Amino acid sequence: MIKKEIFPLLICILLLLYSIGITLLTDYILNYKHYIGLVLIGVSTILYFKNKKLFVYVFGLTLILGIISIIDIYYWSIAFNIGPINFNPIFLALLITFLVLNKKQLNEMFPEKKLTEQDLTDKNLETKKLIEVYQRKFQSKPESELKRIADENSGYVNEAKNAAQRILKTKNVL
Repeated sequence: MIKKEIFPLLICILLLLYSIGITLLTDYILNYKHYIGLVLIGVSTILYFKNKKLFVYVFGLTLILGIISIIDIYYWSIAFNIGPINFNPIFLALLITFLVLNKKQLNEMFPEKKLTEQDLTDKNLETKKLIEVYQRKFQSKPESELKRIADENSGYVNEAKNAAQRILKTKNVL
């Protein structure tokens, strides 16, 4: 059974085969962009069956190279210019299709970073340690300077402000 995520690759293969056929039956000549495209699509095809993770990287890169017209797979060059850069709409459509059809695999490869309880606990421990460092550092400072540090509008980081507030509380100044 053919899986849907192979469709962009199959379209590339069909476009390449069509271009090769046109070249053989007419006087059209393929250029280096077509040969590089042929090699990259060939490598992508092999990787699709051997290593799906690497396939996603290589085929995605191939499509991006095609979008900016570094490679080509179709005998007739279709492109539009934005400044000095040529953009190929065939590759753009293929990339969008590729991203939509491979969304599950891409999410597995590049998961969103979510804060776990352990991450939050680690962050709280770091914050507590930093406050303790500031407390030791500020212990010998006079009350006026501690009040200035603890002020909400001071340029100090929150941990330093908290440390100054704790010291002032222990001295019963706040």
